[in-house]
Amino acid sequence: MFAVSPALVSIVLLLVRAVLTVAFVREFLVKAKDVPAFAKADGLAVPVAWFVTIAELAAAVAFATGVLAQWAGLGVVVLMIITTSLHVMAWHSPYWATKGGPEYDILLLTLAALIVVLGPGALSVPGLVGA
Repeated sequence: MFAVSPALVSIVLLLVRAVLTVAFVREFLVKAKDVPAFAKADGLAVPVAWFVTIAELAAAVAFATGVLAQWAGLGVVVLMIITTSLHVMAWHSPYWATKGGPEYDILLLTLAALIVVLGPGALSVPGLVGA
């Protein structure tokens, strides 16, 4: 094994948070255009679809700033476990995202789990203010 500087760890965590931020801003924008259509397509009640839509925006803000990022990561892990379960058990999707499968969801789950375990890093609002 080799040593990795704390600065490099912080840069990697910033990149992970940036990828999650972009992903969840995009997901929010797509769903927010027509929440009832999203609800129908995914077999959700409209209030649940609204909750998911707003939660994805909140997660994006948390990942962007690092504020409550571990909690957002935990929420994303739970959401992606549910979504992946739906892909496998209810929708019988193939693995690959290009064919409607859970590959992308598993990637988001893994990146969110990194933030849950390691925190947002020093290059975040809490890291910069010493909180």
